[in-house]
Order: sequence, then C-alpha cells, then structure tokens
Amino acid sequence: MIRIKKMSKRIFLNMFIISSVVIALTTILTVVIVYKSFSNQNIAALKGELTATSSGVELNGVAFLKSLSGKHRITLVDSSGKVLFDNRNDINSLGNHNDREEIREARENGTGYSERYSDTLSRKTINVTKLLNNGDVLRLSEDMSTVWSTFMDTIFPMICVMVFAILIAAYMAGRVSKAATTPINQIDLNEPDREKVYDEIEPLIDKIIKQNNQIDKQIEQLNMEHEKQDNLRRDFTANVSHELKTPLTSISGFAEIIQNGMVKEEDITRFAGKIHSEAQRLIILVGDIIKLSQLDGKDIAVKMEPIDLYETSQAVMGHLEAAAEKRNIKMFLSGKHLVITGAEQIIEEMIFNLIDNAIKYNKTGGKIYVNILKNDDGINLSVEDTGIGIKDEDIGRIFERFYRADKSHSKEIGGTGLGLSIVKHGANFHNAKVFVKSKYKEGTKITILF
Repeated sequence: MIRIKKMSKRIFLNMFIISSVVIALTTILTVVIVYKSFSNQNIAALKGELTATSSGVELNGVAFLKSLSGKHRITLVDSSGKVLFDNRNDINSLGNHNDREEIREARENGTGYSERYSDTLSRKTINVTKLLNNGDVLRLSEDMSTVWSTFMDTIFPMICVMVFAILIAAYMAGRVSKAATTPINQIDLNEPDREKVYDEIEPLIDKIIKQNNQIDKQIEQLNMEHEKQDNLRRDFTANVSHELKTPLTSISGFAEIIQNGMVKEEDITRFAGKIHSEAQRLIILVGDIIKLSQLDGKDIAVKMEPIDLYETSQAVMGHLEAAAEKRNIKMFLSGKHLVITGAEQIIEEMIFNLIDNAIKYNKTGGKIYVNILKNDDGINLSVEDTGIGIKDEDIGRIFERFYRADKSHSKEIGGTGLGLSIVKHGANFHNAKVFVKSKYKEGTKITILF
C-alpha cells in the first residue's frame, strides 16, 4: 500500500511538473510573440503619426508643431543639426543633433529609426525620423518604459490565465494519478485476474499470475520435499532402532546365559567373542551415524588440505588387503598421483567404504580396479568390481541410509548399510558428484568426480 501511495505521488509530481513546464514555456513564448507584435504595431503607429505630423509641418512650419499636444516627444532639427523645436525641452539647452543615429539615417535614406538611451531624457527611447523637403528632419520619440507599461497591462491577463492553467493541471494530475493507481491498488494478489483492469496493467497482471503459479509450485515442491524428509526421518529412526536392537539383543542374550551359569567354562571365551563382535558392530554403527549427522549439517571440524588420491587409495587398499585375501579377491590400483583439496578423514572414509563394498559384494576370486585419472570434467576416482552387480530398479536407492540391494545376503555380508550414504554425503561436502554404472551379476563401477 505504501509503495502504491509513493507511485501515485510520483505520477502526480511528474504530470504536474511536465504540465507546469509546458504551460510556462507556452506562456513565455506567447509573451515574446505578443511583445514583438505589440512593438511592431507601436512602431508602425509611431511612423504613421510621423507621416501625418510631417505633412502639417510642410504646410504650416513650426507653428503646426506648437499647436500639437501629443503624448510623444517631437523634435525638429535643421540641416546644420540645430534643434528648431522640441516639445519636452528648452531648445537652447540642446546640443547639435547631427550625431544622432536616427538623424544621420534620415539624411541618408529619407527615414530613420533607432532604439537608444537618451541623455536628454535619461531613459531608453524609440525614435523615428523623416527628412522634410526643406532639409529639416522631423523626429518623434517614445519612452520605452511607456511601451513596456502598456504591454504589461495587456500581458497581466495572460499571467492570470497561466496561473489558473497550472492550478487546473495540478487538479487533473491528482485525478489522473489516482485513476492510474486505484486499479493497481485494488488488485487481489491471490486472484489478480478477477478484476477488470485497463490494458496497460495487463502485463503486470500476467506477471503476477505467473509468479503466483511459480510460488504455488515451489510450495508444493517444498511440501513434497518436507513429506519426503519426514518419511526418510521415520524410516531412518525405524532402521536405526532395528539395527541397534539386533546387536543389543544378542549381547543381552549372551550375557544373560553367562550370568545364569548356563555356559560351560570352555564356551565362555566363545560367547565373550560374540559379545565383543556385536559390541564392535554397535560401535561402528554409532560411528557411521555420527559421521552422517556431521556431514548432513556440514559442521564436522576438519582441515582442508591437499590430498593425493593415489596415495590415499593405496593406503586404504593396504588396510583392506586381509579382507580381500580371505575371499581370494585381487585388487589393482592404476592412474596418476592427482591432488585435490579436501578433508583427508572424509576422503579416506569414502574410499574405504567404496572398496569395502566392492569386497563384500564381489564374487569369490573376483577383482577390484581402483583408478585415478583426469579428464575435461575434472579428477575422477573410480572403484570397479566383478561382483554381483545391482538391479536397475535398485540403483537409484543404493545411497539411501540402511538400504541394501541384496537383502537376502545382508546378514552374512555384514556392515551397517550406511557406507554408500556416507560416500554420497562426503561427495556433497566436497562439491563432488557420484556416478554409478552396474550390470546385474556382472559388476559395479562407482565414480566420484571432483
């Protein structure tokens, strides 16, 4: 609403200023034209009066001039420049007039004209002259202040009209600005096409409708995403509860049997080993959950430093060598010593989970190929196995927490079901991308692009 008022005010001011400027310029131009026309008419009248007066002088001489009572100054100058008659001043106090511009011009051309400052009258005058038959020059002069005063009497009504026109412009500008903004102010932003508006606002209405549609879609997407997150949260809670309950139940059961003395002395070590194994499984599971939680919030305290992917992969393969040998799986490392900037702990965990999965889901006597290379897209780290592969319908879900594509062998394979989820979140942490290629019963290749 405040923005609409400001827009209405701007429209009013712009229209009022433009109208006022146009009116003022038009008035000034009109005044100039009228003044010019008035001056020309005044000069023409002065010349007409000079012609009539000169005829009387030709017939009756100076006596005719003495009989006149005109409003103009009348001066008669002889051929030597001496003033013979002046109706405003004593002729004895007047000097030689042959140096006057209008007198010289009359002697040369028969008539003369000038606008100049008069030393005698101490003001600016308009002067018209005519050469008489006897060589004398007759001059009529009019005070320009008198001309201007007469003109101002004429121009005053025009100024009044201009002021009135500006007031009308202000009133109309207010009406127009209100008429222009009222339809905008009445637009229902939720249903902008409900009200009929003028054509100029149609693009704005279309834009609002389009924006509303986009907002509705975004809200719908956010709701769907929120629902998806809620479902994932519920699934995660249920899976965590299940994954924690299973080893805890085993630990509780074994401990209860030992406590009740139902285990032979020679079997205590075996039962303790099972309790230790289940406890280690719990420790690994809780550790993976903590890692995922940290990666989710990107609040894990790590040092970003240069990491040689080749050397890190080599070290991880060394840690997993015993696990691979148990299943007669051979591992091969190829590529170049390529360096990225990252968190060594997270990168090592990602590579560990990829190779560990490749061992767990491989065939006995299978192979694993770890390759580090660089192309136009960036640095690639890939882990490829010759294992059981993944079905097409499962590929899109393998990065979900606790999701196992091969559920029938999940218990004997072991693990927490969080390995690939950690890989995905670790890649997001480093702004990397993960790509999966797999053929069921033939093998899987997972590539991280840095």
